[in-house]
Amino acid sequence: MSDENAQDPSKKTPAADAPKEKGDQDKKAGKVEAGKKAKKEKPANIATFAGKVDILCDQRLPQYDSGPASAYSAYSNDHNKAPLFAVVCERDLVPRRAAANVYTAIVNPSMAKLVAHGAVYWPPEDRELYVFIYYDNLGKPLMEPSASAALGWKQDDVMNAVVKPMVNVLQDYRDKDFVHGSIRPSNMYDGNPSGKIKSMILGDCLACPPSYEQPAMYETVHRAMADPITRGKGTNADDLYALGVSIAVLMRQNDPLKGLSPQQVVQKKLELGSYAAVTGKDRFKGEILELLRGLLHDDAAQRWTIDEVVAWIDGRRLSPKQAIVTKKAPRPVSLGDKRFYNAPMLSMHLHDYPKEAKKIIEDKSLFNWIERSLEDEETAQRYEKALVDARQQSTGAGYEACLLSNVCVALDPSAPLRYRGMNIICDGIGTLMSHMVYRGESLTKVVEIFMTQLGMNWLSVQNTATMDVTGLFSKFERCKRYLKSSKFGEGPERALYVLSPESPCQSEILRDYFVTDADQLLMAFEDMCRRGRPPKVFLDRHVVAFLQEKDPKSIENYLFDLNTHENHRQIGATLKCFANIQRRYKLQDMPFLARVLSPMLHTLAKRYHDRRVQEKMREAIADFQMSGNLIKVAALFENAEVQKKDFHSFKKAMLEFRKIEKERETLELRLQDKAKFGVETGRYFSAVFSCMLAFAVIIGAASLFLSDKSFF
Repeated sequence: MSDENAQDPSKKTPAADAPKEKGDQDKKAGKVEAGKKAKKEKPANIATFAGKVDILCDQRLPQYDSGPASAYSAYSNDHNKAPLFAVVCERDLVPRRAAANVYTAIVNPSMAKLVAHGAVYWPPEDRELYVFIYYDNLGKPLMEPSASAALGWKQDDVMNAVVKPMVNVLQDYRDKDFVHGSIRPSNMYDGNPSGKIKSMILGDCLACPPSYEQPAMYETVHRAMADPITRGKGTNADDLYALGVSIAVLMRQNDPLKGLSPQQVVQKKLELGSYAAVTGKDRFKGEILELLRGLLHDDAAQRWTIDEVVAWIDGRRLSPKQAIVTKKAPRPVSLGDKRFYNAPMLSMHLHDYPKEAKKIIEDKSLFNWIERSLEDEETAQRYEKALVDARQQSTGAGYEACLLSNVCVALDPSAPLRYRGMNIICDGIGTLMSHMVYRGESLTKVVEIFMTQLGMNWLSVQNTATMDVTGLFSKFERCKRYLKSSKFGEGPERALYVLSPESPCQSEILRDYFVTDADQLLMAFEDMCRRGRPPKVFLDRHVVAFLQEKDPKSIENYLFDLNTHENHRQIGATLKCFANIQRRYKLQDMPFLARVLSPMLHTLAKRYHDRRVQEKMREAIADFQMSGNLIKVAALFENAEVQKKDFHSFKKAMLEFRKIEKERETLELRLQDKAKFGVETGRYFSAVFSCMLAFAVIIGAASLFLSDKSFF
């Protein structure tokens, strides 16, 4: 049970130039089939994970829900029958599979213990979904999600039950470079059936993209501005900020942010600073005040680190951090019926008034406000560069949106990239693309971000300490190159898997499967064929792009044939690709897939010219249909010696045919005049015969003359 590596398909990626071992394949070969067997052997309300855990599909545990991901009761199949619960992920959201591998390496009693994770056949929806399975020892949440966010706890209770265990957990997270992203009282549990809180346990953070389900109040100002799907990984400093808000929520008597929308929460924090916005009228005394000011500092560089928090717990008194006050101009700039005194607030609302915004940009009144009223030289320089970039990057209908986006970045570089209604932190753009593709939404706006260099402009002003800017620059350059191409294996599909490597294959034909590796892809196709639902085309644009990123050696040799419009080449490439995957991963035979592919392979057999070779190929296809050995039949069609011999024999036959055909044409031409047909030939042969006879007579006479001088 504890060895989830054997159950997690994300840990079974092949080496670049070596196939998987047989043992690895055997552990997961039943990934699709095990679910179907469970469907037959178990009631419809039970999903069996890897043959070891039964998940009760009709027994919800809403207290363990992780945003839109629902939790269900589960138990182990071993003799212990350990109580578990499973968080079932939504198919349109990318689960944090890679982070789960780091999570399991952290051993701390104050965090939910992950037992296993992976894809499971989910009977209620008749498809595969990804699940995270935990021990069910969390208890009740410290706060219900719908409850008032002001619990009025005593300082000592908060320190003993929450602060000290959370600091211990965050130290482990820092050491493993892990970011939780879902720290809040509603995701903290008492861990005690009696209901008396001794030490909290932190709940799930893996079933959704980072911070997706986190309310805006617990996010830093600029992360709260972003659309939840695009918030990206975040940092340990963001977790510390969320801890600070959680402490304030547990201790305060009133909720100053009650009823406010996420945008209004952000505005409140911008106006007052996070500490004042979160604490409201409550007045905290003593040492806890110092902690809250340190954790709720809006400048990440000034916010307390985990080491400073530990020092504070140990009794060391630190200098209080002063809250940052956003720089205000004495004279406002107006948009519509609103007035703005600072750049971040103006940046938030610039897209709400596109016509007015464009006007104050073009008549230079906005630049004058930045230079004279705001008196911010750095912002003025960024603003001038933004105007130049906008003119170079876009023209026509897209110019206005590009202009406003660049200006927003100049006004508030720490804020998300704002473009056509989207607010994006760019290291989360891959998760957004995966979400949009699954929902069938157009990627046009995302593509424009790459093609107009907006993403690059945003990255150029980001803090390299909080984001891998260099790595993102490289990925964005690759994606821009792919987006310019229409070839199989490139385009927006390839960009998706570059930016979201944890995303399953989002091909339309694989909507019922959670495919994360090449071997799982082949097994999914086998299961489709077994169920009588084979796709019309196996290697569509998404599948090819997915294989290009996950296992390029399984597909790259066949891209040329896939990019042609010749049916026989595409069929051949599909067969060879599948055989390559079967060989590299040492997979079992695929009889159901073979039955679907066999009729297509007759097209390849007809490409041979020798009828005897065609007959042998048809016999091989018949054997293949029964055995399902893709490697064997692919090797037959790839046999260069047979192809060469067939080609040379055909070439020789063609030359002979050409000669005979030419002779036939000559005879037909001469037969057009039947009266003269044969006369010229007779004359020709008569002349030749006469010449030969005369020559023979002359030779005979000469011989007699030389042998008998008395001849005359």
